[in-house]
Amino acid sequence: MADTNREISVVVVGGSYAGAAAAKKLADLSKKGYSGLKVTLIDKNTHYFHAVGFPKALVDAKYAEKAFLPFAGFFEPGSKHAFVNAKLDQIVDAHTIQLDNGQTIHYDYLVIATGGQAPGPINVVGSTKEAGLAEIAELRAGLDSANTIMIVGGGAVGVEVAGYVAASYPAKKVILAHSGPRLLPGNFREGVSNGAVQKLGQLGVEVVLNERIELPSDSAYASHVGSTEVYGSSGANYQIDVLIKAVGFQVHSDFVEPLETLCGQKLRIDDGGPRFIRVLPTLQINSSMFPNVFVAGDANDMPMSTKYGFKAEMQGNTAAGNIKRMVECGFDQELAHATSVDPVAASDVQVPVLSKWSDLVDAIMVPIGPDLGVAQALK
Repeated sequence: MADTNREISVVVVGGSYAGAAAAKKLADLSKKGYSGLKVTLIDKNTHYFHAVGFPKALVDAKYAEKAFLPFAGFFEPGSKHAFVNAKLDQIVDAHTIQLDNGQTIHYDYLVIATGGQAPGPINVVGSTKEAGLAEIAELRAGLDSANTIMIVGGGAVGVEVAGYVAASYPAKKVILAHSGPRLLPGNFREGVSNGAVQKLGQLGVEVVLNERIELPSDSAYASHVGSTEVYGSSGANYQIDVLIKAVGFQVHSDFVEPLETLCGQKLRIDDGGPRFIRVLPTLQINSSMFPNVFVAGDANDMPMSTKYGFKAEMQGNTAAGNIKRMVECGFDQELAHATSVDPVAASDVQVPVLSKWSDLVDAIMVPIGPDLGVAQALK
């Protein structure tokens, strides 16, 4: 029988939608009979940023202030749980991680929720609230003085940004350039894509399809403020005052490499695109040597149709629920005993029946400014 008073270390890396959901749910477990359970939340930023709200934060300074919440106040005052402001450097083995400040942390269960990243400002680069607000304010000031604004990338984020910018600056010329034949990701029906073009047109946005804009290869930060000329694949040139890049989704997963060495298999997608981490339907990393490691949210290799904030939150809850089941069965005790003798023995420890994550929510909405939008049931 599992010792309910035993010390249990749960580490959650990444405090956005998936990580925050997992950390909250697991911290609650310590109030329900597992007094020795400690959750450590790790994030490279000092504040949680409501990234889904970026399009509105870009045009509304008061809203931008509210989009940042301090991680220092994430857990209840006086609890044993902790926030660590650092970046994950590597997962050393089945029980240890190392941070970029040199600190090592032991874990019994690990949730990787580092997410995917678009270039800033959509993904705020600054590690503090002050720096993040300054980035957004600089771009907003550029919009204030601009005559022509171009958003590059007609996915959901690009459509939302174009809608909010056009609604807030009706006298300015707003261009949305997209390299594909229609707007929005491929899981949206053509009628919905056409509806997005129509709604953007109501706001005065000029939508240019099948146009790949030449961008600097070193544009890690994805906005340019100041008069410049850019060129499209059609041969057209555009004189603009502000450029906002809404393409370039990346997943940083190099920290998994030590685990790949230990288990002798590739744990990440390697097809030239984002290096998503391979997971089982239970959201455990796809290796029997590391059954106590979960990956929730955009960093895993679930379909692109799941890469939305609210679905990441659902995955965080699923991962936490599975860890709760393992804690109740004393899995961490058995794993620690087995791997103390032989790291490979983790494969021999019986994993309890866990829940498989299911994409139960089949509807998605894309706001286009404060009053318009498109939506569909995905299945």
